Amino acid sequence: MNRQWTKEEANAWYAKLPWLRGCNFIGSDCANRFDMWQSYKAEQKLATAERELALSEKVGFNTVRLWVIFEAWLNEPEFFMDMLEKYITICAQHNQYVMLCLANEEDLPRGAYEDFIPRAVGEQAYALGYHQGRFPEDPEVAALPRWHYAQNPKLAPKFWRMITDIVTRYANDSRVFCWNIYNEPGNALGEACIPILEKMFEVVRACNPMQPVTADVWRGLKEDDMAWSKEEGVALMNSDVISFHSYSPFSWFCQTLDQFRTYGRPLFCTEWLQRVNHNEVHDIYPLLYMTNVANYCWGLVVGKTQTNEPWEWFWEQYEDSDKQVDFDFTKWQHDLYRPNLRPYDPKETELIRRYNELADMRWNSIRDR
Repeated sequence: MNRQWTKEEANAWYAKLPWLRGCNFIGSDCANRFDMWQSYKAEQKLATAERELALSEKVGFNTVRLWVIFEAWLNEPEFFMDMLEKYITICAQHNQYVMLCLANEEDLPRGAYEDFIPRAVGEQAYALGYHQGRFPEDPEVAALPRWHYAQNPKLAPKFWRMITDIVTRYANDSRVFCWNIYNEPGNALGEACIPILEKMFEVVRACNPMQPVTADVWRGLKEDDMAWSKEEGVALMNSDVISFHSYSPFSWFCQTLDQFRTYGRPLFCTEWLQRVNHNEVHDIYPLLYMTNVANYCWGLVVGKTQTNEPWEWFWEQYEDSDKQVDFDFTKWQHDLYRPNLRPYDPKETELIRRYNELADMRWNSIRDR
């Protein structure tokens, strides 16, 4: 559709779907998201995805959130599109609807435009013991401003070509059921991302997709139910369905859901599961089931990205003696399964499977009426 959906259209679309639940997927043998899409050891990465998405299906998940990575497309555009089709095909074979995340502000370049060098194809280094395997930045480098590819005059046409090519190819493909066009707008760029975000809505809708379009509200809402930032306000007011992140403890999570429900659109929690901060399976998953909120936990099988490790920000908060924090560093932050594909906590996966079976039973009984 080349315009924003009405609330009625969005809710009618959502009512035709089962309860959507799944994960943000990256194979355990990928050091980063670029690694997932590059030609180097691609067949190995696809074999891992096949094995791990079978595990996702086995626990009863039915959807996957995949992140598109521009630098991978920039290096190998034809190969990237071929890999995208292969991942979507594997997902479909394991009964996983695909939500494609098209843009983000993680790991953006720093410094002058002319100094930009794309990430090289090949073996990807990663730091042991650090969340997402990221090496700590040199302070001088960290002081340089970040910029988005769409802000670079030489790269912008290529970035928009990638977006158009992907959306056009899958605009009428039922395997891709939602366009998550921008992850956490403003996380690195602040309000400078607004022109990019607005153009994302424009460019994606110009492809006339049959799927809804959404951008994430990631800080939650203020007491007046409005977004915390202008850029998140743009995301909130232009989305067909509301996608949000919440790594908060149960009580705050409940408040977040209650606030977003006032907008009258289907809700998608595109990131959750933060055990260190008491955002846990046993509390959050039954709540998502009871409220019929589509959801994607962060991570499936722990691997090179090491997202079981806490954010560095949590360590910094803990080490600041002026801060009162209540973090549980004895637990994994994200991820459900160990490298041997056994559960991190069998009680968690048993609960997930039980609620997934309940959801399917209820959905089948509705369809049979």
